[in-house]
Amino acid sequence: MSAAASGSLFDSSAQWIPSCLSDQRVLLNDKICINKCVKITYNGKTLTVPITNKCPECPKGHVDLSQEAFLWLEPKGGVVGIARNAVITYITCPGQE
Repeated sequence: MSAAASGSLFDSSAQWIPSCLSDQRVLLNDKICINKCVKITYNGKTLTVPITNKCPECPKGHVDLSQEAFLWLEPKGGVVGIARNAVITYITCPGQE
């Protein structure tokens, strides 16, 4: 599970680099993607996921969640994948303090 944060929060010179993750995905080498997570509280559930990507069209107070993360918060899928009134907090990833 992961999240993409607003493109306005990123350094435009950041580069995509290979990760050491088992799925061999690439990560954006930007300070917002290094040990930064987003904590989302929605309908009595709280989920914390790492920021691994940017969402160019998202405003600062919005995030784009991976499908797995969104469906964990909203098993019914919501209206066009939108979770209204979610509380979003940017944090240092747990265990990375």
